[in-house]
Amino acid sequence: MDQPDINFDLYKVFCVVAEQGNLSAAARKLFVSQSAVSQAIKQLENRLGGRLFNRTSRGVTLTAEGEMLFGYADSACKLLKNAEAKFFEMKNAQAGTVRIGASDTVCSLFLLDKLGSYHQAYPNINMQVFNRTTGQLIELLKSGAVDMIFINLPIEPDPALEVREMMPVSDCFVVGGKYSFLARRTFSLKELEQYPVLMLETTSHTRNMLDTFLHSRGVYVTPAVELGSMELLLDFAKIGLGIAAVARQAADSRVRAGQLYPLRLSEPLPRRAIGLVTMHSVSLPFAATRFIRHIDGLDQPD
Repeated sequence: MDQPDINFDLYKVFCVVAEQGNLSAAARKLFVSQSAVSQAIKQLENRLGGRLFNRTSRGVTLTAEGEMLFGYADSACKLLKNAEAKFFEMKNAQAGTVRIGASDTVCSLFLLDKLGSYHQAYPNINMQVFNRTTGQLIELLKSGAVDMIFINLPIEPDPALEVREMMPVSDCFVVGGKYSFLARRTFSLKELEQYPVLMLETTSHTRNMLDTFLHSRGVYVTPAVELGSMELLLDFAKIGLGIAAVARQAADSRVRAGQLYPLRLSEPLPRRAIGLVTMHSVSLPFAATRFIRHIDGLDQPD
C-alpha cells in the first residue's frame, strides 16, 4: 500500500501540540486558532489512519504510535530549522564559501588585494583559491569545482561561459644589467631573435597569445629561459640574463626604482585584459555573488 503524501505543516503542528500537551497553548505558540490546530491534528490522524493523541480534561497526551512519530518528526523539524538558520547565515555573510580560480599572474596583478579586503570585511566567509593555467581553470569552472575564475583574455568564445573584462593589461619587454643599453633606442620585434629572451612557459595562455602575435609578424623566438612565474622573469632580467616578456603592470615598481627598463618597440604589442568568467545561467552561491559585488565596489558590509 502506498504511503500518503502529507503536508509537512501538519507535522509542525503535531510537534508543537506534543511539546505543549495542550491545544490552546499550541494555538498561541503557532499564532492560529485552537480550532485550526484541532483540525490539523484530525487531518494528520486521518491521513495516517490512526490516533496520535489521547484527549484528557487536562489536555492531550501522545499515544504509543504518537510517541514513535514524535521522535522522528521532532528531529526532522529541528533539522529543518537548523538548515533554515544556516541558509540565513550564508545569506547574511556569517557563513559560506567562495571558490575562486586564478593564475599566479592574475593573482598578483589584480586579485590579491581584493581577496584581502574581502576577508577583512567578511571574516566568516571561507575562501578557497585554486591556482592553475587558463585551460585548467576553465575545466574546473565547467566541472563545478569553482564558482568563478579570473583569467587572461581573450579566450575562444564559448556559449556556456559568461565573460566580463575586469582590468586592461599591457605587455612589454624589459631589460636590466648588461642589456640595459637596448632601452636607449627604438627596438624592432625582429631583433628579439638576436638576443636571449625570457618568457613564461608554453602552458601559459599569456605566452601563447604573445607567440601568436609574434608569429603573425614573422618573428620566431626560441626562449633562452622559460619560467612559470612573472616575478622570476623580472628577477632574471634584473641580473642581466636577457629580455623578459612581462605585463607592464608587474614591472612598474621595478622600472620606477631604476632596476629595469622597458624597450621602446617600433610596433606596439596588442592590449589584453584580465577577465571574470562564470558559468552562463548557473546561480552563484551568496558568498560568490557578494565577492563579485565587492570587487565591483557595490557591496557594503552589514
